[in-house]
Amino acid sequence: MKTAPYLILGHMPFVGVSYQTRERDEEYRRRFSKVEAVRVVVDAAIRKGVKIFAAATPGSSSLAPLHLQVLRQVIDEEGDIELIPCVGIPIRIGDQDVDPFRRWATYLKIEAEIYHEVTERILGDPILNFRPDWRRRLLESRPYRDGDFQRLRIDWGQMEVDLEQFVDLGGSYIEPGSETDFIALANRLDLLGELIDRLREKGFPKILFGVHHAGVTIPRLDLELDDFEGYLTPLNPLGVMMFPTKISAETAVRSTEKPIYAIKPLAGGRAKPKSAFRYVFDFDLEGCMIGVGSVAELEEDFQIAVRVLQDIG
Repeated sequence: MKTAPYLILGHMPFVGVSYQTRERDEEYRRRFSKVEAVRVVVDAAIRKGVKIFAAATPGSSSLAPLHLQVLRQVIDEEGDIELIPCVGIPIRIGDQDVDPFRRWATYLKIEAEIYHEVTERILGDPILNFRPDWRRRLLESRPYRDGDFQRLRIDWGQMEVDLEQFVDLGGSYIEPGSETDFIALANRLDLLGELIDRLREKGFPKILFGVHHAGVTIPRLDLELDDFEGYLTPLNPLGVMMFPTKISAETAVRSTEKPIYAIKPLAGGRAKPKSAFRYVFDFDLEGCMIGVGSVAELEEDFQIAVRVLQDIG
């Protein structure tokens, strides 16, 4: 049975993201604007036996540098702590950044040809709706087309800058972010192949692609790519951020031979911990990432997770 090393402490609350309310976001931003507040939660996780922590690139959030500072401290002190840095893939269409609403409009258009229910799932997802005016802005956005896909590229200079924040830590993990889904949907597997080569050259052998469209992305990458470790993908009993459909995502996770790391197991605080972990641990997982906003949350969620693991062990 896998126990505490199987559980990973997520980073989103530390950078001020709750996926719940603006007020909760602001609460997190105030709380975790002090090194001491971050350190007390990280230390509590270490006492629980956690050895792997998620991290974000310093430029991704005003609080990300402070969170990374704390993680550097504990790596220096503890020695056997590892990070899973989440590094967004800086994708461009020609010289323009890929617009996030047009990106999601593209998912909606293409995936709806096979999965008709994906339209309401994307429009109604509670985490996606946390973005201001989500439905209107998405419906007014034009999907990208085949000609745009041919001009799709990765800004390797920016990618290099982001990776440099972590190379000195000697870690083995790296998570290229959910832009993976768009690159796969655009059928630009050549870009992902080059990304794998570059990440390995930088010293990151455990490449975990972050995907939110597991039902279509995982089968495609399994078929057409090699030489990467596995996937981080949402798994929760509510199906939040599991696309194109909950069933297709579940099927892909159960079918792949690659290691799976679950993210958003509590659906951004919307799922009860006991039922959520019973659902998540029914899959053959390598790890499960849990985000918490306080020591009390950590104690409760991790205690329940460990108990569920013991019950099914």
